[in-house]
Amino acid sequence: MLFPDSRIMVLSSDLIASIERMREEFLAIEQGRVDIVIGTQLVAKGHHFPKLNLVGVVDADLGLGSGDPRAAERTFQLLHQVIGRAGREEGRGMGYLQTHQPEHPVMKALIAQDREAFYDSEIAVRERAAYPPFGRLASLLVTGADKHATEAFARKLAASAPLTEEVRVLGPAEAPLAVVRGRHRFRLMVKSARNFDLSAYMRAWLEQAPKRKGDIKLDVDVDPQSFL
Repeated sequence: MLFPDSRIMVLSSDLIASIERMREEFLAIEQGRVDIVIGTQLVAKGHHFPKLNLVGVVDADLGLGSGDPRAAERTFQLLHQVIGRAGREEGRGMGYLQTHQPEHPVMKALIAQDREAFYDSEIAVRERAAYPPFGRLASLLVTGADKHATEAFARKLAASAPLTEEVRVLGPAEAPLAVVRGRHRFRLMVKSARNFDLSAYMRAWLEQAPKRKGDIKLDVDVDPQSFL
């Protein structure tokens, strides 16, 4: 469908040169000087558009395949936010989601507008997988300019992990964002029981880990909020 007479604005952090410019564009939307807004996640975060009645999300389930243990939670939160922008003051709000997984608990809960249903489904999945709050996680992110050297170090790092039945080391695997600013990224995930001293385990591991060479970097995060 084409809208030749509509006033269209594209909103993206990559296209906004300054905070002042962003404020001007949001003001134009609030005042109804724009008919169609095409935006990234920037549009969903804490903005109030009183004249907005219709929201559409393309590839709404894209974030569900990111490999992040919190992918379902993040996707539900984001989509709930952006759909909630519609119909806050004027008219009837309507949201459309394009998805390849209409039976996914996130999509079913959004369609039913049932947050409790999503919570019940997600908490059951986490309990079965021993993910937080039923277990603990740690992230090791290895980055470097040379892909093969970076992956090789990540594999040596995994092989050096102290063996114990209380910890499971997964990976390495390419991070969901595999390359950032020319640097390749490989991630390891560590799982343990909730009452296990994961911080002490990580310290002991890193003390005996192989030494990094060249520009390879290692970032360690216990109880991470994101695995991207």
